[in-house]
Amino acid sequence: MDLTNQTDMETFKGLKLKDNKAYEILYKFYYPSVRNFILKNNGNEDDAKDIFQETIIVLLEKVPKDDFNLTSSLKTFIFAISSNLWLKRLRDCNKMVKSEVGIYEKYLIDYEEAEEEIHQANSNKVVSLFKAVTNKCIVLLRAIFYDDKDIDSITKEFGYTNKHNAQNQKYKCLEQARKGVENLN
Repeated sequence: MDLTNQTDMETFKGLKLKDNKAYEILYKFYYPSVRNFILKNNGNEDDAKDIFQETIIVLLEKVPKDDFNLTSSLKTFIFAISSNLWLKRLRDCNKMVKSEVGIYEKYLIDYEEAEEEIHQANSNKVVSLFKAVTNKCIVLLRAIFYDDKDIDSITKEFGYTNKHNAQNQKYKCLEQARKGVENLN
């Protein structure tokens, strides 16, 4: 499992299955924002670790349940749990919060907007990539990589005279896709 390219949904599924890699992702990518929030609001490093552990416990309880649905991004959900736990702890200790609640809400809104912009940019790249690849190649590559068809069935289905011709066409289509990706960057 490549931790850097893991999607929210893949991480969420990993959490449902109690996969340790999913929890590694939480610590690597989601802990820093929780830590920063707590440090800016009368907390220290140990507080941040404690709150994040409590957040993990909440996740362990909620996520595996069949009726649980994630309605926001995973990072937003984790940040919301952590910040609520921290704000409750501050209230219980009668400490003031340096950041106003509006800043917290603005963070969530800004994060969701940034996430949407990234998603839109990625969608635009995919559309541009498909424009660089012929329809015939899209159909062929989809059959090979998404439908998991072997080269023998591809040869028959697409009417190639032999396996070598089918493999050659696959190579040409992959080259189109590679060139399309190079042009995106």
